[in-house]
Amino acid sequence: MKQFIRNIFLIMTLAVIAGISCKKSSIETNYNPNLQVANNQVIAERAYSEVFNLFIMVMSDSVLKAEGSKTIYNAQCSYQDTNGIEYIIDYGTYNTDCPDGKGRRGKITVGMNMDFSETGAIANLAFDGYIVNDLHLDGDNTISNTGLSMSMLQMYEHEVPSATLTLFDTVSHGSFHWQSLKTFTYIEGMGTVGDFEDDVFEITGQASGSDLNNVIFSAVIGDPLGNYFNCRWIRTGITYLSTPGLDITNGYIDYIGEDSCTNQVMYFFNGNPFYDKFIKH
Repeated sequence: MKQFIRNIFLIMTLAVIAGISCKKSSIETNYNPNLQVANNQVIAERAYSEVFNLFIMVMSDSVLKAEGSKTIYNAQCSYQDTNGIEYIIDYGTYNTDCPDGKGRRGKITVGMNMDFSETGAIANLAFDGYIVNDLHLDGDNTISNTGLSMSMLQMYEHEVPSATLTLFDTVSHGSFHWQSLKTFTYIEGMGTVGDFEDDVFEITGQASGSDLNNVIFSAVIGDPLGNYFNCRWIRTGITYLSTPGLDITNGYIDYIGEDSCTNQVMYFFNGNPFYDKFIKH
């Protein structure tokens, strides 16, 4: 009799455990918090690489230096070196259509300690109402000439100590925060001065921040990102994400434009692929 009772108890216990297991396995994993982090990281990465690209185009223009003013990338640019070195990149109060199809408004003021062609030169960039396709960038950043690599390639450092990016479009609203320290290595196009269509930089480094939902994250570039001046999106590379406060604590971003300029990006979490497509940013 005792053995019979034990068997009944064992069967009931196993049934309860099996029921709990079935319930747990039937709960779908919510990837949305991770996808939001990945999306915001991609937006920030591209936004500040575009700032770098614009700065390089303006700083490299010999006519601007000689005459003091010129339209570059549809911005009214000015240069003076009588009281320190200063560049102003001004898109005005209203949206200006740019060659990459994006609308820009606002101003970037650049102050330098020396001519940027010299190793050790530091440029301090300040935004004044600078908005790109309804993405408002706020927070000073610096670009430094760090000299040549071991392979004799020109290198620059781009530091973003504390940025706030605010979205005003119909898809996303609100602000997220981002810090970044990146190295830009000039791998193609240096021989064609003034022609930026063939310019390519590799980006390495790391970033951190909090997304639109205040989720804390960090990002480390695994495979260097391909920053092609003739493409409005990051084309290639892999960025690894860490989200310690979420159920899924890591994943990665794969920029899949190896053979062409594409606005498509893949995210991977728990081995599962997710597709994202960018139109405005």
